Amino acid sequence: MAKPKSNEEVLEAIRRCAKKLKRTPTLRELEAFGIGRGTIEGRWKKLSNAFKEAGVTPTGRGLPYPNATLLLDWAGVTRKLGRIPKVAEYEKDGRFCHMPFHTRFRWSRVPDAFWRFAHETGLAQQWLDVLAMVEARPRIGTLRQISTAKISPKTRRDLPIYGRPLPMEELLHEPVNEGGVMFAFGAVARRLGFAVRQIRRAFPDCEAVREIARGQWQPVWIEFEFESRNFLLHGHDPKKCDVIVCWVHNWPECPKHIEVIELKKVIREMWGCEEFLAK
Repeated sequence: MAKPKSNEEVLEAIRRCAKKLKRTPTLRELEAFGIGRGTIEGRWKKLSNAFKEAGVTPTGRGLPYPNATLLLDWAGVTRKLGRIPKVAEYEKDGRFCHMPFHTRFRWSRVPDAFWRFAHETGLAQQWLDVLAMVEARPRIGTLRQISTAKISPKTRRDLPIYGRPLPMEELLHEPVNEGGVMFAFGAVARRLGFAVRQIRRAFPDCEAVREIARGQWQPVWIEFEFESRNFLLHGHDPKKCDVIVCWVHNWPECPKHIEVIELKKVIREMWGCEEFLAK
């Protein structure tokens, strides 16, 4: 089935999918109707917003589920695979997409969330195999120690300081400044649906275009920051910016009209490398 070209075609496909299933579809189920996650998030931010515009009343499986349901489904996939699943592996065999896990726990912390849940609810005996995998999963204590190490008299002050290692060919270490964020964005811009037109000295830093429908591209103004809250500290005008690209998003009061792309999360999900970037 060809992918819908316009918003109305997407909304009509949502209506058809909901009618066929007789309940609210999930993002994974909508993909069978030619609607990808990028289309939904790029045009409506949230699936619930698309449902509202399509006139689909949320019912059934598409409704938000309690943490217990999500964690038990994750545990079932883990047991089936015999290892801690990556995002793509879970979405292949699990009932849900990764977003509720990401927003509630952060994907890298789902194993710890399940461990706490199993012990707090008395279900630990039923999931001993999964709990063993949780406890045996690779740790990155060495990397944590490097990133949090304090300068000591033995530290070579004449040598550069790098961020933690990354599994990217284009960028070997996490950015430690705004310039690194800019380069990291360039490495993944196409995957995110952007094409850069110019990098500027003046605010905002970047003019890019983004595909909003097949064959239709629209300009967006992007500001690069290492931490999103630096946008406020630098005194930038929110009215002149569409997107903040940062490494760490720590500005919960960011104006709602500004989209924030936290590259640390984006790269973790693209490469399935939560073990590299977990806090």
